[in-house]
Amino acid sequence: MPVLSKRERRNIWWRQFLVQGCWNYEGMQNVGFAYAIFPALREFYAGRPEEAQKAVKRHLEFFNTHPAMGAVILGAGVQLEARAAAGKADPKGIGAFKVGLMGSLGAIGDAYFWGALRPMASAAGAILALLHPMIGIAVLLVIYNATHLAVRFRGFTAGMEGPEEAVAWLKREALNIKTEDRKLAASVLAGVYAGVFTGRYAVYGGSGLHTVVLFLIGAAAVHILTVLFRKAVSPSEILSFLFLVGVLILWQ
Repeated sequence: MPVLSKRERRNIWWRQFLVQGCWNYEGMQNVGFAYAIFPALREFYAGRPEEAQKAVKRHLEFFNTHPAMGAVILGAGVQLEARAAAGKADPKGIGAFKVGLMGSLGAIGDAYFWGALRPMASAAGAILALLHPMIGIAVLLVIYNATHLAVRFRGFTAGMEGPEEAVAWLKREALNIKTEDRKLAASVLAGVYAGVFTGRYAVYGGSGLHTVVLFLIGAAAVHILTVLFRKAVSPSEILSFLFLVGVLILWQ
């Protein structure tokens, strides 16, 4: 079975960040996925242009999933192509594997990254923006990017071990449990932000009436945010708005 060189493996790893670079309504991320896996196809099917062409066409079929979660499919796709090039696997199984995972991983990734991690990072950044806006921005970016890069790396590495290891890694990672944990952390941090923000400016007000009014406003804001969350309004949009307001106030 052909072995992918370290150079091409790194090349594929970097190309995964361009999977949405040629997004289209017909195939969505298909062109990006084909571009990412192309170095492996070029190496596995060297000297066999007809088979290489068929392999490229396989990956130009419809493909769409969460970009970060797509790394595990990409890694497994490389391993499956190596088996197919060696005649040890049916090439048709590659498309079936991608179709079987891309929908579920898209849903898992959207819930984890957009619905839990991003709100949590935004809330943490908003709190630290009360110290300095740039600190808040840095914390937001570090929390989010450190997590999604780690998932990309571990997922790609597991996928490169084969589809069996890719599925086993997904089970071990238990992103559904982590999603609920991140959502809880986002809610707690949002409450902390509201309390710190209101308490800080209540002290600045000077009078008792001013303090009471600000705390009532803060309580009303928390209630409104709770209602919006229950109405399925994007928590990312709400927390990003709070973050922006805090930054603008401190910038004055």
